[in-house]
Amino acid sequence: MSTAISPQPPPPASPPGSLVAPVFDQRIVLTGLTWRQYVTITDALPDRPGIRTAFDGANLELMTLSPQHERLKRILNRLVESISMELEIDMQGGGTMTFRSEAVERGLEPDECYWIAHVDDVIGINRWDAKVHPPPDLAIEIDLASKIDLASKSVARQPIYAKLGVPEIWRYDGQALTALILTEDGFYAITQQSRAFPFLTVPELQPFLAASETESESSVVRAFVNWLREQSLSA
Repeated sequence: MSTAISPQPPPPASPPGSLVAPVFDQRIVLTGLTWRQYVTITDALPDRPGIRTAFDGANLELMTLSPQHERLKRILNRLVESISMELEIDMQGGGTMTFRSEAVERGLEPDECYWIAHVDDVIGINRWDAKVHPPPDLAIEIDLASKIDLASKSVARQPIYAKLGVPEIWRYDGQALTALILTEDGFYAITQQSRAFPFLTVPELQPFLAASETESESSVVRAFVNWLREQSLSA
C-alpha cells in the first residue's frame, strides 16, 4: 500500500483590496488496497462530517472539504429542497450517507443525494444496503479539484457512481453546473434536462449558485423560490 498526498498549492499574490483566494479541498490517496482493507479503514474512522471517501476497487481517497466546498453543497441542497417543497414532490434526502457495494467493490459518499422516483423504498433507512435498497436517483458532486489539476492524484468518482447504478449526477466545479445521466453502456452523458426533475433545465440553477458568492444563503433561496413560482413549473 502506498500513499499519495495532493499538496495545496500556494495562493497567488493578491492585490490590495482583493478577495482572499479560496482554500482548496485536501486529498490523500491510499493505493493498492483490497475491498476488505477499504471497509476496515473506513469503519475505523470516527464520525467524519468533514471527510469524504471514494474507493474505486484499488485506491482509497480521503478528502477534507474546504469552506467553499461546504458552502456550495449546502446552497445546492437548499435549491433542490426548494424544488421539492414548492412543487410538492415527495423526496428523501440521504446527505453524505455511505454507499458501498461488495458485489462491485466500490464505495463513496456523495456531497448530497436524494431518492425521488424510489422515495418509498428508503423511508426510515439509516444504513444503505446494496442488496436491498435502490441507489439514489440524484447525487450532488462539488468538484473543485479541476482548479488545481489533481487528476493524477485523485480517485475518479463518476465510474464509481456508474458501478453503483446512480442514474443522475449534478456536478458543479465552481463555474458551471452540469447534469449527467447514466446511459445504457454504463457511462455518463451530459444533458440539459434533469431525469429526476424532467421539467427542469439544470444550468438554469447556475446563476443562483454564483449569487451565493456575494449574497446571503437565505436571500439566494428566496430569489430561487420566486423564480420557481414565475416559471409555472409542474411536476
